[in-house]
Amino acid sequence: MRALRRAVTRARRARRGVALPVALMLLVVLSTLAAGSFTASRQTFRGGRNALIEQRALSVSEFGLNEQVANWPTQLNLPAPRGLAVGRVDSSNVWVAAGDTAKVRITRLTPMLYHVESIGRASIPNPQLTAQRSVGAILRLAYPSIEPRGAITAGGRVDLQGSAIVDGRDYVPYSWDNSVAWPDSLCAGMRGTLMPAIAVPPGTNQSDSAAKNIPSGAPKVIFDPAAGDSNTYVRFGTESWNSLTRAATIRYLNGAQPGNSIAPIDSAGTCRYSNTQNWGEPFRGAGHVASCVNYFPIVYVDGDLELQSNGRGQGILLVNGSMRLRGNFDWVGLIIVRDDVDRGNGTANVTGAIMARNVNLADGGSMWTGNQTVRYSKCAVESALRGSAILVRAKDRSWTQLY
Repeated sequence: MRALRRAVTRARRARRGVALPVALMLLVVLSTLAAGSFTASRQTFRGGRNALIEQRALSVSEFGLNEQVANWPTQLNLPAPRGLAVGRVDSSNVWVAAGDTAKVRITRLTPMLYHVESIGRASIPNPQLTAQRSVGAILRLAYPSIEPRGAITAGGRVDLQGSAIVDGRDYVPYSWDNSVAWPDSLCAGMRGTLMPAIAVPPGTNQSDSAAKNIPSGAPKVIFDPAAGDSNTYVRFGTESWNSLTRAATIRYLNGAQPGNSIAPIDSAGTCRYSNTQNWGEPFRGAGHVASCVNYFPIVYVDGDLELQSNGRGQGILLVNGSMRLRGNFDWVGLIIVRDDVDRGNGTANVTGAIMARNVNLADGGSMWTGNQTVRYSKCAVESALRGSAILVRAKDRSWTQLY
């Protein structure tokens, strides 16, 4: 019996196994692995999602920067009080793309340099997922350096007839009519000295003209070699005729003409830049279009230009041919003509300067007649150059990611 009991005891002891502990241990290990895998997957998912949102924020910040440069308000080119003063910040611009926003800050560093910062925010509806990135760029004005030699600079003879007047004294636009004169504050720092009425090359058969055509007290005619240099009419410092025509705001190609209704156009308090009949607003008196007073377009006509009716505008007018004035027309700024300014029988007022290259000297040169007046104005020329200046990125470190 003792032997039997010992055998039974040994048998019972032999049945004690490790299956349960092993199973429990495996369960714990598998649970730990599952929890670790889930945590790792969740972290990977969150990291990828956050990286995606951060990339969206960076993309929308770049979008805001590029949109601001592409839609640059040219009034910022002008000095204060019309434009942005040096050291001032304009943070009113916000661009939206696919629900994400970019707030743009424009800081004027110098009269020629700007720092543009775009702060992009993505996934704004969910505050736990919002990402923010900022990029910046240094931009400069590609400012054409154009210095007229007189109220009219021509590569050939300039014939003044009838009641035409050319005056080289420096005027504030429309200062001869106090009711519509530009305020002096707009021309502060942009005043010039006496200029000759007409500048032509040496050897040109050009007389001083009659007193009625060139007012007394103003220089009349100078014979300047620069007037006969073709580079005077096609090279303007860092810019050229080609770069200005490429940057033209309004273009008339293949013989197209502007028509008979050139005038500033307003839409709900906003100047309609997209309308090619809108050449800016040179007037300041009653009935002027206030939203277009700081709009100085570059207008390019590829061929002869004929203006046959009432109209007005301001900026830079480039004519790849001859210009003929037939109607009543007011222009403030600079006119550069490849060939001649032909006679007209209307009433034209040009405030600023005219440069006529006179490519075809055999046709007798330029002729002014009728009630046509050219008054030199450095303020008008400078306003046109600055207002239509081309915006480009600085060469070194023009773009940077701020954070």
